[in-house]
Amino acid sequence: MSDDPTRVAVACQGGGSHTAFTAGVLRRVLADPDADYELTAFTGTSGGALCALVAWYGLRTGDAATARRALAGLWEDIETRGPVDSLVNFGVVSVARLLDGGFPVAQISPAYNAGARMARRRLRDAIEAQVDPAVLAELVDDESSPPPKLLVSAVDATDGTFEIFTDRPSEAGPADDADPTTAWLEERPKPLSIDAVLASASVPTVFEGVRMPDEPGGPVHEYWDGLFSQNPPIRNLLDGPDRAGAKPDEIWLVRINPTTRRGDLSTLAEIADRRNELAGSLSLAQELHFVDQVNDWVADGVLPRERYKPVTVRALELDETRLDGERTLRTASKLDRRAGFIEDLMALGERQADEFLADRDAHHLLGPA
Repeated sequence: MSDDPTRVAVACQGGGSHTAFTAGVLRRVLADPDADYELTAFTGTSGGALCALVAWYGLRTGDAATARRALAGLWEDIETRGPVDSLVNFGVVSVARLLDGGFPVAQISPAYNAGARMARRRLRDAIEAQVDPAVLAELVDDESSPPPKLLVSAVDATDGTFEIFTDRPSEAGPADDADPTTAWLEERPKPLSIDAVLASASVPTVFEGVRMPDEPGGPVHEYWDGLFSQNPPIRNLLDGPDRAGAKPDEIWLVRINPTTRRGDLSTLAEIADRRNELAGSLSLAQELHFVDQVNDWVADGVLPRERYKPVTVRALELDETRLDGERTLRTASKLDRRAGFIEDLMALGERQADEFLADRDAHHLLGPA
């Protein structure tokens, strides 16, 4: 048996404020100096993209301790500050609850909403407090940079394409003489940036979309929340490196939206909550199906083993029943920035990650046992 560490990619699902849980998970995963796993990639969408970016940047510019501090710092900056900010937060969450309950509430497009612009500015400031844009650009352009890799998803709302933003993006698409059985797997990711991460978190009813050139010197397109594309990116991890040994052995999925929901679904609020959860998981189901299909193709000899290998997926799902106090997670609470709420979610993420690491086999989702 090989003594090499297990190569792991961590995939972080989106979910607004609920992804403070993901920050807690990543802090625990990064806390073990004698780990039998090696983090080779992070992927993320929306709030998961924020966590993935900060963890990745911390590792690339420092070490695991740097990344852990940065994750805590990010969410400290997002939390409410003082009575005025707390009052604004209460109003935003309350209006979201009324909308989910079907009450008629006047709405303003984020494009004409000064509050939405201020919130976007604050989110950017929180990210840039941990991630220097100039250093990020250098890391993205560094062709010799070591792992881990980072992939962030967003949707190009202008032409309806799903986009991946990453470090060290390949300029070339499939070669003209590429094997037709695998050429369609090739992607053309775009360079990672703070704007790309903000685009991944731009729910169009909350934040105005991010406008970026489709390519250098090209037309400007508008990008929206990665929820509409890949939540989070997973199938891209099976392509990328051209050698099987450079791909992850396992993908650890940090899941925010619950797979099942028990109880009554008769009120408009309950229906809105469940629709939001399902919408956040539809693309994930396709991503997981793709991994399962590739595993089958590898086992059947359809894909070459020198480039592809079976990949195990393990899932760590947020268990809201274990939050401190009596609190139920809803669509509206994805906008809730109360300090106590954020801290409870982070603490739960660390506790659940500790249990996950103690018995990873119990969290097996698909692929080789």
